[in-house]
This record gives sequence, C-alpha cells and structure tokens, in this order.
Amino acid sequence: MPKIHNPFTEEQIEELSCNPYVKEITRKTIRFTNEFKQYFYQRRQEGEFVKNILIECGINPEYLGEKRIEGLRYNIKKQAEREDGFIDKRQYNAFHPVNKADDTVESRVKYLEHELAYTRQEVEFLKKLQMADMEARKQWESKHRPK
Repeated sequence: MPKIHNPFTEEQIEELSCNPYVKEITRKTIRFTNEFKQYFYQRRQEGEFVKNILIECGINPEYLGEKRIEGLRYNIKKQAEREDGFIDKRQYNAFHPVNKADDTVESRVKYLEHELAYTRQEVEFLKKLQMADMEARKQWESKHRPK
C-alpha cells in the first residue's frame, strides 16, 4: 500500500467527519459511504470530472490530494465492476472485523476462536523450526568436532 504523505489535519478531520458521505476518517485514511460511491460512479459514467463530483458532495479535493483522488477513482470503479458492488468486504475478513463495537457476542467469540487456532498453529510451527535448528546444529557439530 503506498505511503500517504499528506495526513489530514485536525481541522480537516473535523470538517470531513461532519460530511454525510464520509463514513470514517483518521489522520491517514478516509472511508466513504456506499451512497457516495454509487453517486460518484453514476456521475463518472455521465462524464463528470472527479473534482467536480467531490465539490458537489461538499468534499474539498485539496484535502484529499492527487494520490487519494486517483485511488478513490480507481477503487470505486473496481467496486462497481464487482458482482457484490459497493459493500464493505472487510466484514467477512476474520482478521479485520469492520467495527468491533457493533459485533455480537457470537461473532466476537468466533473471531477469538479463529485467532486462538491461528496462534496455536504459529506455536507448533515455531516448535518444529526450533527442533529442526537443534537437529541441524547436532549434525554440524558431529561433523566439525575436533578429533
């Protein structure tokens, strides 16, 4: 993922977080609502320029910068081409739940069980790695031991 060189200022975050089309914003990232994405895509299909669409939606293009605008244009186009459209697929990723605060107890338990199983696999792998290292050292020492 490319490094963003222009983090949002506190003033920009405050202004953008009040915008109904902004779902979430941090110093480094901004996420837009599905409604915005659908509107954006529709207007792009009509031939409207990206910056004009942003201005129509009350978003200052200067805040985003060229790289974010290019990424926004590209990602919305890709999402529009997907069969499931503009839905946020992160909710289906066990390692990155979309919003842990809104999780049900069952989904949180499922997430933690998955995380525990993954951690156990890591531990077993590290044990095997350590055993292989010990075996290799023994073999090396037996060949290079002074006689």
